[in-house]
Amino acid sequence: MKKLLSALVILITTNLMAQNDSLHPGVYNWSNLKAQLVENRETKKVLEGSALDLAHLEIHTSKIGPGVTNHPLQTHNDVEELILIKEGNIQVTINDTTKVLGPGSIVFIIAGDKQSFKNISDKPATYYVLTFEGRNPVNMPRGKQGGGSFIKDWKDLAVTKTDKGESRQIFDRPSSMFERFDMHATNLNMGMISHPPHTHRAEEIILMIKGDVQMQIGEKFYNSTAGDVIFLEANVPHALKNTGSEQCSYYAIQWHN
Repeated sequence: MKKLLSALVILITTNLMAQNDSLHPGVYNWSNLKAQLVENRETKKVLEGSALDLAHLEIHTSKIGPGVTNHPLQTHNDVEELILIKEGNIQVTINDTTKVLGPGSIVFIIAGDKQSFKNISDKPATYYVLTFEGRNPVNMPRGKQGGGSFIKDWKDLAVTKTDKGESRQIFDRPSSMFERFDMHATNLNMGMISHPPHTHRAEEIILMIKGDVQMQIGEKFYNSTAGDVIFLEANVPHALKNTGSEQCSYYAIQWHN
């Protein structure tokens, strides 16, 4: 009887995990996605689902025309947002702080803070929106103690030269959603492998900025190019190789609980 109960518990737990972890590791190609018009902006949904440490993850791009504001200042109390500027110049407002950002720049918004974006250029502007909801309760005091929301201009990021290219450390800190949340950007020279296949407990997102790469995930190999999003689940071997004719660039994002 005890063995039967143990087997049932394992079966139920496995099914619940399968139901909860709906995101699949792989390359999510942005350029092939169909754009939809949502209010005053054009959007492409890249992926949406749940994972080991995420009750919900949603990634999309928004494209707004010249002079267009995405929406008035608004607040989300149950999620954090990471905004990555893809194209154009955008005036970003978080609470009482406003700054104009160009391609490559980063905006991080903890739960409870207000945000709004306006395209101040004469051409369309596009940005990624990564929305995170952790499995643990939101901890707004921790997010503020960790440094709160921030705006980082790509041009101001410190560059570290490596034997394979360049690295930019963007942040590594507690947040309102995670005990630790970190992000860096890498420029990888032609023909180089970022590191041998390896695993780690943290899930990870690779967002391609420039170039072409081959991504190994487990026993499979995927081609990926600028604009794509790569999702890596926990404890799966992975490695990235620059297969293009120039230096490639990408963001790497991890969260830990």
